[in-house]
Amino acid sequence: MSSSFFLKGKSRQVFKRKGEKTNKTKPKKQNAPNLENGQESSDSELDIKKFSDADESESDHETAEEKKLRLAKKYLEEIEKEEAKRAELKELDEAIEKRLQKDYLEQKGKLRVTVADSFSAPTESDCRLIRAKEHRLPLTCVCISLDGQFAFTGCKSGCVIKWGIKEKRKMGCLSFKTHSSFIKGSVTSIAISSDSKFLATSDESSYINIWDPHTMKHVHTFKGHKDIVTGLVFRRNTHDLYSASKDRSIKIWSLDEMAYVETLFGHQSPITAIDALTRERAISAGSRDTTVRIWKIVEESQLIFNGPVGSLDEVKLLDEEHFVSGSDNGSLCVWSVLKKKPLCMVTEAHGSENSVPRWITSLATLLNSDVFASGSYDNCIRLWKVYEAYRKIIPMFSIQAYGFINCMQFTKDGTQLYVAVGQEHKFGRWFKQNNSKNGLFIVNFTLKS
Repeated sequence: MSSSFFLKGKSRQVFKRKGEKTNKTKPKKQNAPNLENGQESSDSELDIKKFSDADESESDHETAEEKKLRLAKKYLEEIEKEEAKRAELKELDEAIEKRLQKDYLEQKGKLRVTVADSFSAPTESDCRLIRAKEHRLPLTCVCISLDGQFAFTGCKSGCVIKWGIKEKRKMGCLSFKTHSSFIKGSVTSIAISSDSKFLATSDESSYINIWDPHTMKHVHTFKGHKDIVTGLVFRRNTHDLYSASKDRSIKIWSLDEMAYVETLFGHQSPITAIDALTRERAISAGSRDTTVRIWKIVEESQLIFNGPVGSLDEVKLLDEEHFVSGSDNGSLCVWSVLKKKPLCMVTEAHGSENSVPRWITSLATLLNSDVFASGSYDNCIRLWKVYEAYRKIIPMFSIQAYGFINCMQFTKDGTQLYVAVGQEHKFGRWFKQNNSKNGLFIVNFTLKS
């Protein structure tokens, strides 16, 4: 029995069916070793050789060593770019972290920047007095927008002027003649919101007028006080307005709804000054009741601080935890919200005249720093440094300015001080200095780095 299967030496013949294809596998070619100068390339050279495909045309006229050098340079350039980008992102993260930390400390009232030593006394060329024909009577108030673009001044002739800081010129005017239905006599106070959306003014009436600071058009009138409004301030980064009056009350207004919110009672004499920062708190000076009061609006309570004998006329916040006050007996006091008595006091800060101390007529603080300014009628503005944990203040230098210093405000960066100067006190006509001029006095500071 024979079968082709068992035949030796003969290969079995495979017959292909109709329509069937046989796939022939081609033998794989072995990759030739990647050689340079007769040697295989190592793993460390793989990163360099990734650039070689795009640069084959350049390698036609160069040796192997030159090619390796060129590719190594390109590889180093790529690493340098990646590291630079990484460093840039790291710097951005650090900047954001510092900004958030600063905002947090500022909100908590614990931010303190020591800049007093970087201030230098300005020269005569750094100071200038700007006058306007509308301000024919003494200036009583001044305010600056937070972005530093505009300044607004008010005077006893019932006029509000808008000044362009960069343009260095007058950009608008509200006068008693043109807006007699809104402005009633002397302008007593002025304030602008942090976003420059609202401008608030008060005068010898008991009304508060709200204006658009860009167009200088009237927006609204608040009625509620029973006497002259002596102070206005916006809570920072909000449209909440606090007003102080001779009727011994403080009122809170919401400009988002253009509505009255609340009245705060406690002072026993006319209120002469008011200030506020980011917290829902206001601080006020009660003149002859010799008290400074901090109003905790949410808690519906108040803190009472008893000042020196006399009329406590001025108060300004240094930060959320500390403030400065000035009296008609010439004393300056630095306070902490944790203590009922001043941390330190300077008596007769602006000297005396005929054995009578000169009044402190205005204060200005550079927020969250160790610098503040005081004004009187001794023809100079004095700058003070706070140190040793707010327990001492020393004079830095004085700036010559003739007349009554009725109101002052620093710019946000502290490089300028805007001063409302007049021949008379902002609240009366007890004295008059005929040798002085009514105007806006601007002081430029050069801060050392």
